[in-house]
Amino acid sequence: MAFTTAFETRHSDTYADTGFVHAGVLLALTEMAYARFEAHCGVAKPDHVVAVQRETRAVYHAPLGWREGATVEVATVRAGERSFEQEFAVRSTARGTPVATFVHVWAWLDTVSGRGVPLPPDVQALLLRGAPPP
Repeated sequence: MAFTTAFETRHSDTYADTGFVHAGVLLALTEMAYARFEAHCGVAKPDHVVAVQRETRAVYHAPLGWREGATVEVATVRAGERSFEQEFAVRSTARGTPVATFVHVWAWLDTVSGRGVPLPPDVQALLLRGAPPP
């Protein structure tokens, strides 16, 4: 199941004086969308454990004007003990048109030890479900 969230975009999000949202901002929006997704699904982890990207792929479809806002749809396409893969479809909120597609492969990292943390089966199920438990 996909999760959708929206963000306002600001004039300070633009690249130079183009009026279009910078690609780095789009990437940051996917990271913020993941945080909202995780909270929505009820995923709990210790404070010293964070989700980090092991791999990111991006395809840009069209520029996003700063006044348009961005809607991000998040879907988990694969989840295992060592990592999970998610697709982020970014659209213009104002126009509904595709802006970019990001694919992130995430892993959990223990920030104290610097080592990976296995994803428990119940967390894998929540990520794949994209919603809180019934």
